[in-house]
Amino acid sequence: MIREEAKRLLAILCITVIVWWLFLTLISYAPLFNDKEFEEAIEWAWDIWIPNVELLQAKPFSYISRSDASAWYVAFAQTNDMLLYNDDICSFNDIDTQDWSTKDLIMLSCMYRFFWGSKWGFFPEAYLTKAWSLVALMKWFYPKRDFESTEPYWEPFVNEAKTMWITKRDSDEYMMYLITKYELLLQLYRAWKWKEWIS
Repeated sequence: MIREEAKRLLAILCITVIVWWLFLTLISYAPLFNDKEFEEAIEWAWDIWIPNVELLQAKPFSYISRSDASAWYVAFAQTNDMLLYNDDICSFNDIDTQDWSTKDLIMLSCMYRFFWGSKWGFFPEAYLTKAWSLVALMKWFYPKRDFESTEPYWEPFVNEAKTMWITKRDSDEYMMYLITKYELLLQLYRAWKWKEWIS
């Protein structure tokens, strides 16, 4: 009799956990169900060959590493026929352990002027922050512009991105948080729309 009760309680507990998990998933993804801009951005991502779009759709709120982000930025730049600079400022001291395709994408992301570095660390496995995602985009838009030196360093880049409607956020401490794939895709999509609009 006690064993039957224990089985019944265990079954109820399992069902409760599953229902609760489904409920939390629904709450987490609810904003996406009505986000027309995200739907358009997903279609655009398929069109420009951003890698692993299906994974982005399955886990839009997961974070993205700097090496994975470099592939997104390169796909974005190549659809805009942007100038590819020589690699005089592109050398990183921590990418030798990466496979050749990842290494190529990292170097291309530098040559397109998203991630610059001369004998610095690229930190390929580190996650990208909101600040660095916007700094990278603004460096690409304005490769020869000297942004003013401020504290925090990202402030002029974020302010410029906000005037272009690439981000809706102000420059604050929130910018040091990690960026989700969802947010990065929207930034790139808005940047592409801006480029189309001014062309």
